[in-house]
Amino acid sequence: MKNLKEGVVVSGVGIVTPLKPFMKVDDFWNALCSGEDAIKRMSLPMLDTGRKWLMAGIDQSSFADDISLENKLQFIAEKALCMAMKDANLRECQNAGLSIGTVLGNVLVKEKRLIESKKQKTIYDYERESLSYVTSYLAAKYNLNGPSITISTACASGTDAIGIAARKIMAGKADLMIAGGIDVLSDFAIIGFHILQAITEEKVRPFDKNRTGLAPGEGAAFVVLESEKHASHRGAKVYGKVMGYASRADANHLTGPHREGRGLADAMNQAISEHNLKPREINYINAHGTGTVYNDLMETKAIKKVFGKAAYDIPISSTKSMLGHSFGAAGAIEAICCLLSIKNKIVHPTINFNERDAECDLDYVPNIARHHIVNIAMSLSAGFGGQNSAIIFGKT
Repeated sequence: MKNLKEGVVVSGVGIVTPLKPFMKVDDFWNALCSGEDAIKRMSLPMLDTGRKWLMAGIDQSSFADDISLENKLQFIAEKALCMAMKDANLRECQNAGLSIGTVLGNVLVKEKRLIESKKQKTIYDYERESLSYVTSYLAAKYNLNGPSITISTACASGTDAIGIAARKIMAGKADLMIAGGIDVLSDFAIIGFHILQAITEEKVRPFDKNRTGLAPGEGAAFVVLESEKHASHRGAKVYGKVMGYASRADANHLTGPHREGRGLADAMNQAISEHNLKPREINYINAHGTGTVYNDLMETKAIKKVFGKAAYDIPISSTKSMLGHSFGAAGAIEAICCLLSIKNKIVHPTINFNERDAECDLDYVPNIARHHIVNIAMSLSAGFGGQNSAIIFGKT
């Protein structure tokens, strides 16, 4: 970023999660800061086997329209996109692009095809199964004729989609980018995480001594990014400024994170250095915080490696304690949480934190939201394959 000219600001946000779905962003934020838990026992989305899994899903009853399950991803993505555009007061999108992160894309369309594969004379729309389908659909519908990008970097996808979009603007390739992440619950993802023994049978307890795993979730979240010059010209309100972004690999293992947090620490250091920030200037971290034993310990070690003794003075929250792990949407949701913390001077809690772990001994904002002036916030994401990303937002 040092050699790129344009500064980038966030002028709009839109979010759809299991917590207050399709409501205003402020309603979502108030519920999150109140410690409301969206995680509950639910059946598999496609095949009801009679077993109930701990998940954070958007109930079909909350949909105003009669939306089929295979159209869910497209529907919530469009709702979140429209919310962000409305929030940014966008009327025309000249030289605007779209960047979307997703792990599985329209996987429910594929699952339905596989389930119905024995039926005869059925015509399938294979195009809808591609990772880039929703990006292409939304770009065409809303005339977003700038860069069109689909990112799939495991659970760092949403963060990377925002970071890469910001760099497009910095390089002068677009005046404005709408960027974020989307994913929905699927039988494939839930059973896959179950096989890896990553899904908890209890509450999600990030960083707690008795944590036993994550809960799958779903959602869609977008931010409107634009150059400072473009935002100033149209009189846009601003949530914050992008002050650093980096992506680094563990180069370690397909599913297991590097135990000492090597890749995540590298990503943090690189993101901090890109705008010549100092670690002590970061005064809030939204953690990846899944609630699995090794992720939370790795993340704590990585934070200590970067911040040293100052790590103990930084409030750290896990959004996933309330929303579960929404895969490609997670990083985008958590980026918005950073921006809302800057705006509202409050950091949301990590719920279900009851017993301190001797090795996870930082300030995880246990159970109760905290009033805290946030000038510069960092969001962290870590995914399968050792995909690690950090993005930093600052007050303008």
